[in-house]
Amino acid sequence: MTGMLIRSAFWIGAPRAGQEETFAAAINDELVPAMRRFPGVSSVKALWPVGRENDPPHIHCQVIVAYDSHDDMQRMLQSKERAALRPRVQAAMTLFDGTVSHIDYRTV
Repeated sequence: MTGMLIRSAFWIGAPRAGQEETFAAAINDELVPAMRRFPGVSSVKALWPVGRENDPPHIHCQVIVAYDSHDDMQRMLQSKERAALRPRVQAAMTLFDGTVSHIDYRTV
């Protein structure tokens, strides 16, 4: 199989009351730009729902990270840059009531 790999992080839940803008800024202005500098990463973007249909899970934000290969994704997962960003991700989690989970995809 060929195609890019996509690692998608789902922030399921909602920001804590009064933390909506701070949470969005943490994702948009801090985490996404830092992730764009990770080794092996082709692109990073945050998706913010503007509409919902058929009662989907409450995904407040989805962060999509693209890689050219499985090796690139593994290089990012094992990188010192990712490890260094973990405390900032944990800080964002304190602003959020919910969970973060990941799904890895291959594009066709």
